Amino acid sequence: MIRKILLLVLGLSCFLFAQGGKGKITGRVVDDKTNEPLVGVNVYLEGLFVGATTDINGRYVILNVQPGKYDLSASFIGYAKITKKDVEVFIDRTTEVNFRLKDVSIQIQDIVVVAEKPKIIKDQTSTASTVSDEQIKVAAIEGIRGIIDLTSSFMKNAQGDYQVRGSGAYEVNFQINGVEQINALTSAPGAFATNKANNSWKYDVNPLGVQQLQMISGGFSAEYGNAQAGVVKVVMKEGTARFSGDIRIEMRPPGQYHWGTYLYDKNNYEWRKWGPIENWFKMKDLIITELKLDTRYKELYNQVKSGDSTAIRLWNEIVNREITWAHSVWVKNHTPSDDNPLGVYDYRNRWYSRIMFGFGGPLGKDPNLLKFFLSGEYRKSPTRLPTPERDQIYQNYILNITYLPFESHRIKFMASFQKYRGGIWSGSEDIRWSGISFSPPGVSTKYYVTVDPVRTEQTISQSFNWIYTINTKSFVEATISHQQEIYILPYEYLAGYGVEADRLDSLNDPRGVVLKDGIWWENNYFRQPFNFSTNYYQDNRTNHWSLSFDYTNQIIPTNLLKAGFRFYYWDMINNGVNSSYQANTYLVRSGFAEYYRAYPIGLAFYVQDKMEYEGMIANIGVRAEAYNFQARVPVDKFNVFYQGTGGPGSRGNPETTDSKTRYIVLPRLGISFPIGENTAFRIQYGHFASMPIFSQALSQRTESGWAGRGNPDLLPKKTISYEFGLQQVIEETHRLDVALFYNDRVRQIGLLRVASFTGSRNRPAGFTDDNIPLYSYTTFDNNAFGSSIGLEVIFEKAIRDRWMYRLSYTLSQTTEGNYGPEIIYPNSARNYEARNFTGEFLSVSDRTHSFRGMIQYNVEEDGGISIFGLKPFSNFNISLIYTAQSGTPFTYRTTFDLKDIVNNRRYPLESSFDLNAQKQFKLGGTRMLIGIRVMNVFNNKWITPMDTQDDIRNWVEKGITMDNPGLDPNRLSYIVAPYRAYRNIPRQVFVTVGLGF
Repeated sequence: MIRKILLLVLGLSCFLFAQGGKGKITGRVVDDKTNEPLVGVNVYLEGLFVGATTDINGRYVILNVQPGKYDLSASFIGYAKITKKDVEVFIDRTTEVNFRLKDVSIQIQDIVVVAEKPKIIKDQTSTASTVSDEQIKVAAIEGIRGIIDLTSSFMKNAQGDYQVRGSGAYEVNFQINGVEQINALTSAPGAFATNKANNSWKYDVNPLGVQQLQMISGGFSAEYGNAQAGVVKVVMKEGTARFSGDIRIEMRPPGQYHWGTYLYDKNNYEWRKWGPIENWFKMKDLIITELKLDTRYKELYNQVKSGDSTAIRLWNEIVNREITWAHSVWVKNHTPSDDNPLGVYDYRNRWYSRIMFGFGGPLGKDPNLLKFFLSGEYRKSPTRLPTPERDQIYQNYILNITYLPFESHRIKFMASFQKYRGGIWSGSEDIRWSGISFSPPGVSTKYYVTVDPVRTEQTISQSFNWIYTINTKSFVEATISHQQEIYILPYEYLAGYGVEADRLDSLNDPRGVVLKDGIWWENNYFRQPFNFSTNYYQDNRTNHWSLSFDYTNQIIPTNLLKAGFRFYYWDMINNGVNSSYQANTYLVRSGFAEYYRAYPIGLAFYVQDKMEYEGMIANIGVRAEAYNFQARVPVDKFNVFYQGTGGPGSRGNPETTDSKTRYIVLPRLGISFPIGENTAFRIQYGHFASMPIFSQALSQRTESGWAGRGNPDLLPKKTISYEFGLQQVIEETHRLDVALFYNDRVRQIGLLRVASFTGSRNRPAGFTDDNIPLYSYTTFDNNAFGSSIGLEVIFEKAIRDRWMYRLSYTLSQTTEGNYGPEIIYPNSARNYEARNFTGEFLSVSDRTHSFRGMIQYNVEEDGGISIFGLKPFSNFNISLIYTAQSGTPFTYRTTFDLKDIVNNRRYPLESSFDLNAQKQFKLGGTRMLIGIRVMNVFNNKWITPMDTQDDIRNWVEKGITMDNPGLDPNRLSYIVAPYRAYRNIPRQVFVTVGLGF
């Protein structure tokens, strides 16, 4: 009776793990002597009471196993028990473990062996990489984004957002414990088709809380959607039967973390010209006019002109006093300090600090009933350049609670809190998006740091997961999640000479803090402090709910069938203003503003079958997706109702209609053909789609009329993916994976101009037949396409010992283009035709070569060399990372005959070398850790893509970079942005201390 109960518990418990991001263990148990299958053998995970029993063919299967390492045992009456240690389970993979049991008359003692590692991944049907917590802990990275960067087909653009195999940004399905991470707002305030920096900040999960990470750059199964390019699955740790945890503190000393000279160096142009007071007196006549001394002291000045000696003496005293006063105020306004009214500070004097923790265990007496794991991170990172936020603050806390009230039920709750304090144009590792935006070609704001507001983003999410076991072969899983996003850019009052209370005057207003308007501000190079408030305002609030339901059935030992649906709902409001100081700009001012309120919905269904045979493993599925932005769409796009003042004159047609529901069906197929134990071929074909990002569908921007309008009726973006791959084991310990891929992005989203009666009056677009003026606005349309073709190679050590290494290389070419007219007109427009065109060019984000290499060396406890009885390298590990990639392409034309040539040149190779070393030692029951992490060890420089033709010409023809005066030391880029010559970060040294228990 007891044996039957045990078998029932083992049979049911194999279904008690949540489905998302889990793995599977299967295998066969036979008699060691007769080779006959054994029926009813108990196969289970030690310490977890999770397992299965073998069928009449001796086969067993354990579904939904949390990724990680386990000890797997097989026991049967009359046979010696066998335990295989360190059986590793991977996300969405099948781990095969076979047993040969010996009769107790032959083998009395239990057998313990180390599990044999699989040489090839038999069920890999597309290119994917999996990284364990052991590798993550010692890698030379800051956060999980650093691990993503180690896959050569994942690339970050200048803003810091990910692209996969040449895709656009926001084409990755990023999941934490199976819950998709949604970023509702990616755009800058009141800036149509412009994204803010560092929208991938949410991906940087605390490494101490991660159990395993999988990155898919090839096709993926029908279970995953709303992504054209890739999937990143993060599995967080769950509490164990014993309370344990880690805490780490990391510091980096203050310093200058950009190339070139200090931004406020006294040898800079402005300090050389205006710093010495004698230079002010050399320009005395000009400064008298700028200070308006001749009008402020008009009567005295007239006496001076008449030659009155007393007046001349008094006049000279006043001039000397006023110039001395003006110089002293200029110095105060331009000198870094904590109380500088314009926000100028010494950005080199700020420490980087970071605290991480992760701990968990049982709640209550029963270690398997209720468990938790809590991980968190607080990071303060000084900006590389002067910014209003000064320090970017990142916080991330995730709580997992697992509850098993009954044998057939499992409940899991996850809550997370993420907060980021930064800037709109800062946060990326690229110097162009690290602060002081758009200079060049614009002037610099380094002496008006406060002009941009401080950005605060906060995301609070909760998910509830429930699994109910129907029988030993099937179960259902339901998950409901809620995510609240708050994004705020507040208006803040600014000191400046535009406000009388702040404009310093030597006689009339001693309370002022900012020098009045004048040539000393050098407005050809630097932004003058004339604003009344910060330059931008935005308030975006989004609530997102999702519901998923999945049914899984192991129909027969070779077929695992899964089907499910997803439902998504958003409640979102966005209000943004650019370069205006009124909260109601959207209605009463002709400035740049946008507003929308929407309730988008999405729905998806899928069914897939994973078939596992001796010579073939196939993932076959189909997915259907649909969405509706539930927004109002103008009936006449050429005469959209304009509600504001200062427009082109026409109010337009207020009539609107409902947005359309868009749907798409996506077939997917992936097949692997294992040939023995050392080789496997695979083919993959699939259709992948994503809905437009919210700003493309909903944004509505004004500029004396409509400047830009989103398109809620956009069709989904679509990519057809092809891949042929080969796995080959080399010398029993190494695995080579080679994949040829072609991604045909058949339908993408581009820009389209519309000649309208209510477009921006600053953008004239001709006339109608009856001489009514037309003005254009910009919208989005499905008029873009692209493709990527390439080769991806991964070479790694399959059998891990002290040495572990993984090399990843991608050779590819990405093109993009548009088709159709650039601008469309109403039927009544005269003398205008819609000129259709098709153009395809090398993508500006193309990287021909991309290489990533990681090598780790680990010395186990009590290992390493012995010196006088001591082992100084015991519990020591070192990790080295090398990256190299082609520079991005750019356009350089020498003659007008080449006017159609695009992206015909390329910036130089970019490479870097990072190192991380850690040493652990024990003090009683506590583990201590010390470590050092060095990024960009050899100070390699990556040249920054240039924004002006003059800079490009200087560099191509003369080798002159932005930090080189060349033949024109007064050119804009050299005066205001020599630090932008190289875009990457110079060497950084971080020191880590940690504690484990």
